[in-house]
Amino acid sequence: MKKKSAQVNSHHLSEDDSREFMVFHINKRLLNSKEFKPYNIFNPFRSDFFAIIMVHEGAIEVNVNLQNFRLKKNDLLAFAPNTIKHLVSISDDCKFYAILYKSSFLINANIREFHQNVYDSLVSGMPLFNLAGNEAKILGNLIEVMWLRNHGNELNFSNDPVVKHGFLSFLYAYTFLHRKYRKDGDRKTSRKEDLMLRFINLVANNFKEERSVDYYAKKLFITPKYLSEVTKDVSGKTASSIIAEMVIMEAKSLLNISSLSVIEISDLLNFSDMSFFGKYFKRYTGTSPTTFRKQIS
Repeated sequence: MKKKSAQVNSHHLSEDDSREFMVFHINKRLLNSKEFKPYNIFNPFRSDFFAIIMVHEGAIEVNVNLQNFRLKKNDLLAFAPNTIKHLVSISDDCKFYAILYKSSFLINANIREFHQNVYDSLVSGMPLFNLAGNEAKILGNLIEVMWLRNHGNELNFSNDPVVKHGFLSFLYAYTFLHRKYRKDGDRKTSRKEDLMLRFINLVANNFKEERSVDYYAKKLFITPKYLSEVTKDVSGKTASSIIAEMVIMEAKSLLNISSLSVIEISDLLNFSDMSFFGKYFKRYTGTSPTTFRKQIS
């Protein structure tokens, strides 16, 4: 059977993959402009970069991995790479900043260690902060400086020392806010957290072909038992459940946004047959793929 293309688009910072860091100041008019229309962010898409958005006027609603978030003034939301997301709605008066960056930017700028708290907030399931007025003002000022540099030095933006120092200052502020809102005090980066991040990246890139914990454990040079211990300690979930969540999330997205048949989706996700896919889907959702599609239609 000839496979149809999945309907989840992939976005990159630049066509030639040379960009590592960008900042945008976005409103509804800009989203409807020629510059943004090709990205079509009102339809579900994946990206290979981290993103942090902060609303300073109006409101927007975004969907991340099938979960809706409504952001209003002074709300800040972080996204991990490879999450499926789209813009649901935006108010006419909405204005927000968007910081987009790749892991390579953190490494090249020697600020990877300061990014840990952004990652912590994503793993802990709490990527959304509602900032106090003075907090929003501080972060907004830092973002605005980077945005202005983006316009003035677009070609070499990733290498701009003002941008690097500005983003480092932003991460320091984010660290303070993360600790304040999470309320669990200081916490050092551990080997387990590093393994967790590497595991998630591996799953995001291979879950369509590989659903075995053994496969990922071998890639990480650890035992399957230890891998599940690590994921349980860091996220409260077993390795197998994280893999399954990624598969089910993809399946739900395809059932929700595409005209592909169930058997074609089963084929895209590399199940041996539609029956096995149906049993797998029902095991984790309590319903069949066909019933799920009817419920959301």
